[in-house]
Amino acid sequence: MIAALAQAQQQALQKTRLPIKAVIMVPTYRAAAKFIEKTRDLYPGMIYTSVSFVGSTALANELSLLGKKYATGVIVTQVVPALEGHSSLVLDYKTALAKYFPGEAPDYVSLEGYVDATVLVAALKQNGTQLDTEKLVATFENLRDLDIGLGTTMNYSRSEHQGVHKVWGTQLDADGRYQPFDLQ
Repeated sequence: MIAALAQAQQQALQKTRLPIKAVIMVPTYRAAAKFIEKTRDLYPGMIYTSVSFVGSTALANELSLLGKKYATGVIVTQVVPALEGHSSLVLDYKTALAKYFPGEAPDYVSLEGYVDATVLVAALKQNGTQLDTEKLVATFENLRDLDIGLGTTMNYSRSEHQGVHKVWGTQLDADGRYQPFDLQ
């Protein structure tokens, strides 16, 4: 199924008359890897980008199995800082991961979960001992300038449930490791 879909996408690319320089994908990792595999030789200068939904670690692993030319230069935007970064939250995450899950490699999915848990703990601390759903929701909706060590503050309100609007850029190198780069 995935191979057939990648083949259909490849054929659609070949039919276009306009020069295509970049492809923005919102796939699962296997579909993305298959599409890159099918098109990399046809479009060696193509810029491939995806959002973090792809499963960054799984995509890197899948492309690395195909070879260096498939991984090199693939861009994935992240909703958390780079794993190789030095923000206090990333350092705390790596410390906790090593302590509670020794041998487990850091990845963007578990870092996102760590961010979510850190925000929840901050809201619970502000909420106080009288915990009920309505009060906790009100606490969340009044979190302002919350600094959990991301390098940017988080803000929530009744109409804004996305705490951070920053996006971090990462790009795969030939060894299948994500390198941070500034999107600004």
